[in-house]
This record gives sequence, structure tokens and C-alpha cells, in this order.
Amino acid sequence: MGAQGIYTMKQDQNSNTPTRIFLTDYKTPDFNIKDIHLYFNLHETQTVVTAKMNFVRTNTAAKDLVLAGGEHVKLLSLAINGEKLPATRYQVEGETLTIKDVPSEFLLQSEVEINPEANKSCEGLYLSGGIFCTQCEAESFRKITYFLDRPDVMTTYTVEMEADEKKYPHLLSNGDNISKKSLGNGRHHAMWKDPFKKPSYLFALVAGDMGVITDTFKTQSGKTVKLEVYAPHGKQERCKHAMVSLQKSMKWDEERFGLEYDLGTYMIVSIDDFNMGAMENKGLNVFNSRLVLADVKSATDTDFEMIESVVGHEYFHNWTGNRVTCRNWFELSLKEGLTVFRDQEFSADMNSRSVQRIKDVDSLRSRQFSEDTGPNAHPVRPESCLAVDNFYTATIYEKGAEVIRMMQTIVGRDGFRKGMDEYFKRHDGQAVTIIDFAEAIAAPNKADFSQFKRWYSQAGTPNVTVTENYDQASGTLTLTLAQSCELTVTEKAENKEKLPFHIPLKFGLIDQAGKELSTHNQVLHLKESSQTWTFTGLSTRPVVSLNREFSAPVKLKWNRSNADLLHLIKFDTDAFNRRESCSKMLFDETAKLITAYQNKTDLQPNPEIIQALGYVLNDSAIDAQFKALILSMPSDSQLAQEQTVLDPAALFNAKLAIKKAFAITFKTDLLATYEKHHALNTIGDRALKNRILGYGISTESTEWTAVADKQYWSAKNMTDKISALSCLSETHSDVTDKALNDFHATWHTDSVVFNKWLSVQAVSSNEKTFARVQAATQAKGYDSTNPNNLYSLHGGFAGNYLRFHTDSAETYKWFADELMRIDKVNPQVGARLAQAFTFTKKLPTNLKTLAQAQVQRMLASETLSKNARELLEKTLG
Repeated sequence: MGAQGIYTMKQDQNSNTPTRIFLTDYKTPDFNIKDIHLYFNLHETQTVVTAKMNFVRTNTAAKDLVLAGGEHVKLLSLAINGEKLPATRYQVEGETLTIKDVPSEFLLQSEVEINPEANKSCEGLYLSGGIFCTQCEAESFRKITYFLDRPDVMTTYTVEMEADEKKYPHLLSNGDNISKKSLGNGRHHAMWKDPFKKPSYLFALVAGDMGVITDTFKTQSGKTVKLEVYAPHGKQERCKHAMVSLQKSMKWDEERFGLEYDLGTYMIVSIDDFNMGAMENKGLNVFNSRLVLADVKSATDTDFEMIESVVGHEYFHNWTGNRVTCRNWFELSLKEGLTVFRDQEFSADMNSRSVQRIKDVDSLRSRQFSEDTGPNAHPVRPESCLAVDNFYTATIYEKGAEVIRMMQTIVGRDGFRKGMDEYFKRHDGQAVTIIDFAEAIAAPNKADFSQFKRWYSQAGTPNVTVTENYDQASGTLTLTLAQSCELTVTEKAENKEKLPFHIPLKFGLIDQAGKELSTHNQVLHLKESSQTWTFTGLSTRPVVSLNREFSAPVKLKWNRSNADLLHLIKFDTDAFNRRESCSKMLFDETAKLITAYQNKTDLQPNPEIIQALGYVLNDSAIDAQFKALILSMPSDSQLAQEQTVLDPAALFNAKLAIKKAFAITFKTDLLATYEKHHALNTIGDRALKNRILGYGISTESTEWTAVADKQYWSAKNMTDKISALSCLSETHSDVTDKALNDFHATWHTDSVVFNKWLSVQAVSSNEKTFARVQAATQAKGYDSTNPNNLYSLHGGFAGNYLRFHTDSAETYKWFADELMRIDKVNPQVGARLAQAFTFTKKLPTNLKTLAQAQVQRMLASETLSKNARELLEKTLG
């Protein structure tokens, strides 16, 4: 594979099978680009892009220049140093352009034509709601023009564009606006220049007629930065929360890491058709509209939290991703894992640190731990792939963030800041590797990360088995920790050996009176396969609180008594482990009931568990928002990971038995608590009352249905309205369809809120769910190519184990048909939906046979993208 094409997927010429690429294939580019000047003559169906690029050869052995290009890029002309090239000097083959025998330094001018209106992939340059916009990460700049489309080629960009002045009054790109002018022919022109070098994936262009809100931010050095947030006309007022979040992010990054914004303008644009959540393009962020638009009538408390977090995430990328970027896509976690850690810390500082940590870990366990136990398990720094777009996973993002967090635990918060300063000192303006980052953190702290780096190269979630022994006579506690990590399917095939990780575990000891005992070392560093620690001078057996704050992304294997867990719920000073103790009780009890269901025995939850939930409910000292989290049931994904056979009906009914038992036993208390918090109006009050409503609705009683119905019709905010609608969708009451129809009538013209209507129906356990999902594809407001609609409806339904995995082939066949239709126009979305079949191997034989038949049918399609193919192939066997 040629140096320029090292990260370009190529087809085997004798096969439709794409070639796998490897981390070890990496070679530095044969050419660099000193600068690029782009001119866009924007038209809906015939946009002409002229690029002028100054190339310099860096590999003397390279005679030909090989550029990557998209399949729908039409080459019009090429010239070197002003001389037009004849067709004999270049060759277009597949998605590459080869120019033969080029000089060591030269100016290349190319002219291409593209059709933004026909582009439905939401990659490259496309139209969304009448707005020109771009999305170039990971390898979609090549869909705009021929280029060295790889992250280690960084250069400065000057961008000019012209467009219809009435239809597209705003012409935006990266950097600073140099000029604007009318061309006098109904068109106008703008020029932008970004003084900072960047890779092509950070290029952005937006042209459209939009509303905008503006504000400013004064940096710590006294510079005034102009802030602009764009959205469709009439919706710009819903951008205020995003604006405030941006200002908070800029201030926080200055205070926490000493990082100041480096341009004069920072822009955010809201787009309806967007594959990702948002994109950190230098100075011009393009956002999925659901992560910008918010007010109390249209957005939930979770939406507000997500907007704050994602606005922060994209802003923080200005330094961790833009100023310093990844050398190649195998190093993606360099920017994403680090920036997720930064946005998690930002959210923790803006809100409740303990609540934020619990939410982050819940997401990690549901999404990333699931990847680790599935067929597509991969390390934080993957070793190979078919499609780099498939690197955008929870492992790269969320587990990558946990690895960064462990680094901070090892060197301390102040030490981590010193390491970050060293990182920017060494690598500002460069494309580097994960190892470069680790060495920068280690250097000022004199830390040895040689063993710790295994977190980047070894896949899987480590298990830590805990054995404790207390000797009353000597007042001694011995704690033995043993680590292990199962080999993934790929590692087994390659006969790999798992070496011990460096696992930092925060801990504490709680005595029988509930008092925290002083310990000499607050972190246990597990580095061997097995290690033992001894604690002396203990008058009574203490209760151990281990992996506090979830200091390491591991699974604790520990046979704990319910008495010890309840003791931690009551007395642990670590909020995370208080909630963790209740979660473990619920998880273990659910697992027992799953077995009981499969053995066809009565589902009778342990009364101790129900009483523990009652204790939490009635403890007035527990904050409402925290209490709502403690009372949450384990997710289906978490439970499925630990099941040898994934039996959707058993899983659903086991959880239902616990919910019903709690709701019936504590009915009076639940109703009273609901009424108390319904009268209040904080995030915590809403979280708790809606958690209670979910428990109540599980009883299928008319009383709780009436409560949900009343809440729906009287709700003054979207949090309460959508929570009530979700509860009603679980019932068989006549009021359900009335509420669903009302929500649709009210919101089907709002592209953001409409997705909530789709999602509520897709995830419901109601037996009408599949019929409702099918009907929703014909409903007003539904767009069969819009990524948000597809994630909400198809993605939501795929995660609904009970209604997706049925002994009728209908659901699988319908989903496979839809996936193939979507994949043809948008491979990124198709690949995400392909994850519906992740747990296929774990299904009961009858369901596995049905699911795999559809997987094989999809794989037999010659038009299936490499993105979906890579994920689906691994689900068989």
C-alpha cells in the first residue's frame, strides 16, 4: 500500500472484499503541503472546487504523487506550476488520483465538480435543510477534492467561497474572516484564513440562511472573542443554553489547564442531518441540532446536561485534538479519550461530581463493557480495521477516558497538570501518538508507565477477584486481589497472552459503627496477577469499600453479604460506592431471578432487597437526584454481558418482578414521595418522582396509570412530559394512544423533539411496539435518511431486547431490509445500526438461527459497505 494511501480503503482487484489495514503499516507521508487555497463556487447540484496546494517532497524515493478522492468527485482539470497536465500525466483509479513524476516542490492546482444535493451520506459537502455544510472526519475531505486526506498532513488553509446572496447570506469557514463583498450579480463572496496548521478532517464550510445569537468572552490575557451560535430561523432563542455552556467551557479550561482560546471568533452551527453528535472543526463547530437547541418546553434535564457536556467537549478539542492531533486513526483515543476525560471533569465541576461520575460509569458499563464482551472487542489503540469510521466506539472514547483518569490517579491532580503542560510544550502543532502523550505525563512526575501502557494494547475488561480474611484474635485484615482478563476472539485466534495490568484501586475501611478508618495508603496498586495487603490494629472486622470513584474500569468478583452492602449504603463516605452497593444487590438478585425464570420456578424477589430499596426511599438525608440513581435498575446491556445465554424474556421478567415487588410493598411511601417531589421543581425532584413513576407503572394498576396520564397533560416541562409518555407507552390503557397522538400532533414539525416520539415507542415493552415502529416510518415528520430519526427509531428498537428478539422472523427481516437500504446511502449510520446483532451468538438457539440468517443475507449483498461488513462478519459463529 502506497504511503499516501495508507489509510485509504482499497479493494482486492479480484474480489469485492476490502483489504484490512494495520497499525504497523504506518509510514510517514512522501509529501507535505505548505499551504492550501480553496475556492468554492457553490451551487446545489454543481459546486466547483478549485484547490491550489504547495507540495514539498519528503521522501526522495517517491516520484509519483498519490491523492485520495471520493467516488463522486468529478475531476475537471489539473495543473502543476501553472501548466495544465495532459491526461497521460495522471491516472484516476477507484478513489485515488496518481500524478506521475512530479517535481520536489510544486504548486498543484486542481478543479473538481461535486453534487451536494445528491450527497445523502452526511459526509463531505452536502445540503441539510437548505444549508451547505461539511463533515470531514475521518476520511471525507476527499469527497470534496483530491488530497492527502490523513491526519498527519497539517497545513494552513485559506478559503474563498461564493454563493447566491439571498439563499445563503451567511458564508462561514475556519479561522478569521478576512473579507466579505457582494459580486453584483446576485451572488456574494467571503474569504477566511486559519493561521493554525490543521489536518483536512478539521476543515469546515457552512453557507445558509440562519438565525444567530451573539455574545463575547474575555480571555485571561484580555482578548475579546466573538461568539456566534447559528440555528434555523425561529429557533435561535433555543441556543442560549449552548452559548452559556460555551462561555463556561472557555473559563473552565483557562482555570483548570491554563488553556486560552487562540482565534478571534468561535462559531457553532446547528444542523439537522448529522451523523455524529458534533464536530470540533477549528473555530467553526458543526453540531447535531439535538445538542444545541433547548428550552424547558422542548428539552429534558438530560438534554440540558448533554448540551453542556458536548459543547465543552468540542471546545476542549481546540487544544486536545486541534492544536495537537493524532498521527493516524489508530491513535484516535489520543484526542477523544483525553477530551472525554476533560468534558467529564468539566461536567463534574459544573454539577454534582458524584452524580456525574455515576452517570459516566453507567454509560461505560452499558456501552463499553458490552463491546469488550462482544465480537467486536478491541483495545484502546486498535491494531487493524477494514473501515476507520468504525473506530468511533465507546472503547476509544469512554475507556480511553478511564485510562487518562487512572493516569491522574497515579500521578495526582497536580502532577497530571504538569504532565499536560509538558505535552503541549513538546507537541503543540504536531500530529503525535498515544505513547507520546503517556511519556509527556510521565516525564515531570518521574513515573514509570511501561506496564500501565498495556491498557492501550490489551483489549477486554479485567476481572479483579477479592478475597478478604479477618482474624479477630490479632485484629488483622488480609485482602487478596487477583486479576485476570479473558482473551477476545481475535486474541485467541492470534494466540496472544494477556499480561497483568497496572490497576490503581482507591479504597477505604468502614468500621461496624459506620466510621471511616484511617488508612496509610488510599490507593492499592495491583500490578501482579495476585497481591495481598494486610491491615492491623483493627478491633472489629471493617467493611471494605474498594474501587472508590470507580478508579479503575474493572469488574470486581466478590461474594459480599447483603448486610455488608447495606452497611456501605448507609455509611460509605464515597458516594459512588454507596450507589454501587445497591446496584450490586439489584444486579445479583436480578441474575438469580433470570435463572428462576429459565427454570420455570416462581419469581419471588428476596425481601431483604426490597427492604433495602425501601430504606433508600425513606432516608430523608439522601439527596433527591442521588436517590433516583440509587433506585435505578441495572441496564439490560449490563445484565446481558454476564449471561451465557441471553434470554430476553427472562431478563425482562426478572427485572419486572423486582420493580413490582417494590412498588406494591411500598405503594403508600412511593405515592407520598411522588406527590412531595411533584410539587417541587428542581432537577433532583424531577429525577426522583419520574423514577418512582416508572416503578409504579410496572404494577399495571389504574391508579398509577392515572398518575402518569395526569402528569402528561399537566406537564410544564419536557422532562415530565416525556417521562409520563414513556410510562404510558408501557400500559394497555386507552389513554396511551391519545397521549402519543397528541405529542405527535404538537411536535412532528420540530426535527429535534420529534425524535423523542420515535424513541418512546421504539423502546417500549408493549406488545404493540413493532407495529408502532413500522407505522412511525410512515408518520408525518419522519425522514428515512435523517440520522437522528434512524438512531431514535431503529437504534432504539434494536436495543429493545424483548421486542426486537422475537421467535418470529419478522423483526429481524424488517430490520435487515432497513439496514441495507440505509447502508447504501449512509455507511456510517448503517454500521451503527449493524450493532443490533452484537449479541447474536448469545441468543437462544431458535433466535440465533433467525438472526444469523438475516446477517448472512446482508453479507451476501455486494453493495454492503465495508463499515457494516466488518461488524456483521464477527457476529457469526
